[in-house]
Amino acid sequence: MSAPAIARDPGLATERTALAWRRTAISAIANAALFTKVAAEGGIDWRPTGLLPLSAAVVMMLVAAVAMARSRSLHRGAHRGTGPLLLLVSAGVTAVGLAATAMVLAHWA
Repeated sequence: MSAPAIARDPGLATERTALAWRRTAISAIANAALFTKVAAEGGIDWRPTGLLPLSAAVVMMLVAAVAMARSRSLHRGAHRGTGPLLLLVSAGVTAVGLAATAMVLAHWA
């Protein structure tokens, strides 16, 4: 005998997704603050390795802005497609990950 199907409230799924976007924004802001601290403590020079922390901070702030905008739109009930939005956020986070890896490798060299 199978268990009875549980009725799900579709509003809760939207709320969870909006909260996930908000957590993404908070994480991006925290990472931007850390990258800004690295840039300030290390002194920003105009070599590529000096610009990487500052560029990473800017990208993370853009990711945070996109994530907050998506969270707010979900709270307002807008359920449009998110394919390009997810691609943009994923590309930004990937670029910052590569920048962080480059910073570590440059530090060790």
